Amino acid sequence: MHILARKGRVDIIRTLKAFPDEYFSINELARVAKVPTMTAWRSVKELKQAGFLKTRRVGNAVSVRISDDREKQRTLRLIPDTDPQRAGAGQFANLLGKNQWLKECRLFGSIGRGEHSPGEEVDVAVVYDDGIIAEVDAKAAACVVAEAIKTETNVTIAPLFVPYREMMRKGGLASELRDKEVIWPG
Repeated sequence: MHILARKGRVDIIRTLKAFPDEYFSINELARVAKVPTMTAWRSVKELKQAGFLKTRRVGNAVSVRISDDREKQRTLRLIPDTDPQRAGAGQFANLLGKNQWLKECRLFGSIGRGEHSPGEEVDVAVVYDDGIIAEVDAKAAACVVAEAIKTETNVTIAPLFVPYREMMRKGGLASELRDKEVIWPG
């Protein structure tokens, strides 16, 4: 099933599995699955050829949904409904969020861009209040949480520590991180 392992395919499948009775245009599917439109086009073409998807024409557009073939649906059930790396990042952020010194967590890197492969480590910016905790103590606390996530889910979290004051400055690392997805507070 190497066809399912290609870039964007799992995101397409997860989206269609979340809405099993709906038809999506290719553009809608790309937007909801957060993949480039050309990736959605190629994915739909290959997944339809393999029998995983069903398409129909609506005017000039092509609409797509999961195939009714039970054997194909059984195979697609093997794909988890959530991305394990994103789920691990969320779990990390929520556990770390129990600390008063945590201001926010942001997802960045290949996972934040949706361009990751299974097993890649998860880059999480940990923005902490350096008026409450020293960086070394924030790192120690986060390492305990990251290790617990690794043990439980086999997802490796790679935290980057940024003082809250740094996030308030113009330019530098803060400007790079400000447009990244906030995963805590949610």
